[in-house]
Amino acid sequence: MWNALNRIRSLAQSGLCRCRWFRLLNCCREQSRQDQVGKETTMSNDNFNFFKSRKPSKRSRKGTLKSSASSRSFYPNDTLDSWAFCESALEREFLTIVLVHPGVVEVQEQPEAVTYIDDDGKERTHTFDFLIRLCDGRTIVVDVKADSRRLKSGIDEVHRLIQAQHPGYADKFIVRTDREISRDGVRNAELILRARTLWDEEAIEELRRHLASMHGVFRLASLVALFDSEAAGFNAVLNLIDAQELKPVTRGRINDNTELEIRKAA
Repeated sequence: MWNALNRIRSLAQSGLCRCRWFRLLNCCREQSRQDQVGKETTMSNDNFNFFKSRKPSKRSRKGTLKSSASSRSFYPNDTLDSWAFCESALEREFLTIVLVHPGVVEVQEQPEAVTYIDDDGKERTHTFDFLIRLCDGRTIVVDVKADSRRLKSGIDEVHRLIQAQHPGYADKFIVRTDREISRDGVRNAELILRARTLWDEEAIEELRRHLASMHGVFRLASLVALFDSEAAGFNAVLNLIDAQELKPVTRGRINDNTELEIRKAA
């Protein structure tokens, strides 16, 4: 432990990734302190927020066995308390962003296939990549494609035919490509999802007490500085961004320089 601390300290003092290393240093110090006083780590299977058993994926389509564009993976889907099966890295990135959207209540990957008639009169079936249910009751079906393959795949024509023949299947039909899926958005969503598993009610309430007497826009680092533990403060800030009590007003990746607007309850 102490060798790791010394290594982190030397890197931090050299100016390399200063804020990140200091945050990690605080985490290590806190863990070291807990070890010294004999406290049990909270990262165990007994901690419900850290480990959660999930139901199998309910996908209707079998995964492609051989494909240069395939990157199969399972991703936790808390909207259904299950594992979501993704056939590409792009699908996983899209799902990551959708799972933190405040208007989404359920995401089902690869729902039941729909049958339609193509322009040649042939009966065909299509399985959408995702079916999304919103809190206002609307449904959206989505296909995720690499932008370079969108035209060749004919996916827009498939959507047009299904929408015309099954207008009640969904309220909206959309195609998402790597042009719309922001890398910064994916990274921020990953932070939010991780913060949910580390929910600390005491730290969140402490931050809320501070915010009650504050108004305007503040840098993320200034809010984290209100805490003795940077790790706890950073996670609490992410939790309140997730709860829409703090709103980022600067674009890009969430970091120490992100400006956050305090949103007061009506």
